[in-house]
Amino acid sequence: MRLSVISTLLTGLLLFPSAYSYGLLFEADSGQARGLQGGNSVVFESQIASFASKTAEIKSLIQAAIKDSPQPFSGSVILLERGKPLLELQKGEGINQDSRFVMASLSKQITATLVLQALDTGKLDLNQTLNHYLFGDLDVEARGLKATEAATNTSVLNPSRYDARITLHQLLTHTSGVDKLGKANRFEPGSQFEYSNFGYSLLGQVLEKVNHQSFAEQVAQFATRYQLNGLSAELGSIAAIHAKVPSLAVGLQESEVIAPSDLVLDEALLPAGGLIISAPAYAAFLQQLHADKLLSAESYERMTTAHTEIQFLWPNMHYGYGLRINKDDGLVEYSHTGYLTGYMSMTLHYPEFNLDLVMLENLSLNLNDRARVFELHNQIRQIIRSQLLLAKASNA
Repeated sequence: MRLSVISTLLTGLLLFPSAYSYGLLFEADSGQARGLQGGNSVVFESQIASFASKTAEIKSLIQAAIKDSPQPFSGSVILLERGKPLLELQKGEGINQDSRFVMASLSKQITATLVLQALDTGKLDLNQTLNHYLFGDLDVEARGLKATEAATNTSVLNPSRYDARITLHQLLTHTSGVDKLGKANRFEPGSQFEYSNFGYSLLGQVLEKVNHQSFAEQVAQFATRYQLNGLSAELGSIAAIHAKVPSLAVGLQESEVIAPSDLVLDEALLPAGGLIISAPAYAAFLQQLHADKLLSAESYERMTTAHTEIQFLWPNMHYGYGLRINKDDGLVEYSHTGYLTGYMSMTLHYPEFNLDLVMLENLSLNLNDRARVFELHNQIRQIIRSQLLLAKASNA
């Protein structure tokens, strides 16, 4: 895999429930609901009705926001509750439910899942060094050193190795400070957060080493195993890929005019932002991920733990493994966003309500005005959060 990430890859733009919490309520089947007696039955039915009214309001408000958006929109949006679509919306020339998109930085959630699956099978140790997996450093292996013990061996810059202290955990959380071979690390590994597409490209290389397969082949197997039709790893220009995969929506870039993107997907880009997927396939991935069907309980907890605080468009954000975490107002939210030339994306998951949003676009707005670029994303997120908080308050 080439080490350079193509120039068009931009920095990713990136509870205490009651006895009748929503997570419990909506797992109950109709038979259980009928079995409730007296006041409990009234409370149960009231809470279901309350949440149903909120989801209907969310659906209506999202539709209105997209319809009335002052910015051009082309893409596919799915809103799901417990995996069942509440809203499926497509807009734009040639866009339909089967349309595929380059998912940009949402790719990192797939890559993080593959890394954690390798952890679950004993192929990886997240506290081991990057150099150990890429180069099999004999001096480190012979002494059985972990990254914490190798940390003192940093006085000499080795042009054929990365900083000896960098671990897989740090790459997953964007805290490694990794730079290209032959360059000093950007900062002391683990000391701060700095979003790194290159770091996720290196994770793709680690997966290739331990699984003895190309990253693209691993993605293909992952898609087949979990029936994620619409997920693939392709290489080449968007025009060339579209010729092979007609369902790929051709990316459009807004500048003075709206024109086809000149994006090229290479091997380095795939793990960080270059995977292709349809909105239903990404929704199916999310449902399996958050239903503990892809990872062990321990690995899922690692993924959804707030390992580091980050600065982002939204306040009070933290980063886990391949996802962002927010717990403002007691509402747990797992999210990620993405931006590439020709494509934008956003995903939101609210575990208390088992509610998901997937938003994939084949039109990237001009970055000269970032507030405008992400105005619709921010608006849709706020719509969902405000209605869910109202539902929580009405049933407190």
